[in-house]
Amino acid sequence: MKRYTFALLAGLVVAAGCKDSTAVNPQDAPKADALAGPLIKSGLQTLAIAVLAADRQTFVGTGSAYPILANIYARDIYRLDPSEPRYLNETIVATPDRGSFAGGGGWAGQYVTIRQSTTMLQALANPSPGVFSAAELAAATGFAQTFKAIAYYRILEMRDTIGVALQKDDPTDTDPAAIICKKNMIAYVAALLDSANTNLVAAGNISFPWSAFPSGMTGFGRDYRKVTNFILFNRGWKGKVDLYRGLDHQNPNAALFTQAITELTQALGGAAAGAVPVSSFQTGMYYVFVPAGTEAAPNPYSDTRIGINPALDSVRAGDTRASKITTRTSVTIQGVTLTKTLTRSVPSSANQAAPLPVLKDEELVLLRAQAEFEAGQFVQGYADLNSVHTAYGLVAYTPGVDINQARDDLLYDKRYSLLGEGVQRLVDLRAYSRINATYYPKQTATDAYNTAFPIPKAEFDARNGNITPVCN
Repeated sequence: MKRYTFALLAGLVVAAGCKDSTAVNPQDAPKADALAGPLIKSGLQTLAIAVLAADRQTFVGTGSAYPILANIYARDIYRLDPSEPRYLNETIVATPDRGSFAGGGGWAGQYVTIRQSTTMLQALANPSPGVFSAAELAAATGFAQTFKAIAYYRILEMRDTIGVALQKDDPTDTDPAAIICKKNMIAYVAALLDSANTNLVAAGNISFPWSAFPSGMTGFGRDYRKVTNFILFNRGWKGKVDLYRGLDHQNPNAALFTQAITELTQALGGAAAGAVPVSSFQTGMYYVFVPAGTEAAPNPYSDTRIGINPALDSVRAGDTRASKITTRTSVTIQGVTLTKTLTRSVPSSANQAAPLPVLKDEELVLLRAQAEFEAGQFVQGYADLNSVHTAYGLVAYTPGVDINQARDDLLYDKRYSLLGEGVQRLVDLRAYSRINATYYPKQTATDAYNTAFPIPKAEFDARNGNITPVCN
């Protein structure tokens, strides 16, 4: 990110990050004289960058729950800290404590993003006369709705069937809302993405009506200042959400797989199965990190305490993605020994500043292959999967019609293509019921095989312990 872009909002976001919760009075909406009264363009820019800053902040911090702790659940990446046993005790040794940073992590930061998005939407309802065109207001509305939906989906990635609190629009209303069940919340996320898309399409071929953008929206092969390109980003998220809606154990819906294929195809610019060029795989929206200075927000994977699970040794001969893994000084903590780590975890200023994709085309291709397999479209699924598989020096898979084999093939490539980029592995293993002894021998004597994080203690206490998800 450009340093000035987020530095101007440091006081707004950082001060808010520790307080935002659905159970307490949020203090996270931008508060500046420039935002008082009818909305003007400088105020809209402040609000829009605040949304992006809040969303990126969920990746920042030592031992970031999203995504570091989620990767421990997924048994890919461990973080061993001799002074902090909870990284293992609350993931693969025992169940998480809802009152700790581990068990209650990956929650408050997302609600900061949701509050920022809501604040932006409310401001857009009161524009200064003559300042914005109808198209500009529609574009900004679609932008805010998209990031609000993404933040809710990130909570679902961490909590799954435990449920998600729907944050109230009024920041002064401190009565906690009910915990919403997964199938209703993910349907809400899907609907919000569709509402955002409707607004973005209505905006037409324009750029967003503010001038400052972080470099991660413009520097990686696609200019997301343009609304037509941001629509691709929105449709990519909708396709991703619809794939996992289709796989939902509580409420599976096979019809959503073909819908996801359509949305992911749109996100890929209409390219047919197997036709997305390798040169565009890394194209997408990214967050860029700053290791020092006033912003001091390093890449969360750049941490010497991170290592690769010893069980992650299945990278195949000739797979050039093996370069993502390197040896490290051997360390043993709580009975777990690490001898390898992510290459990007080796200390360096470049690793601390390394960008992370929010959503890139390679993930979209793999998601479409996944949806194609689930829809029974094996020829198309293998065409997409092989376009990724062979790009890394491997011989193409022989297409078949065995769904279990197709899933195995798909999960191999998703694992190594997206290693160290997010929580995708946890979501996949949970969707296919693979976090168990059948697929992973016990990593510790009391391995808990946790699959989701609990509702944090503050939320639990605010509801007097009534956190049963509501599904009406």
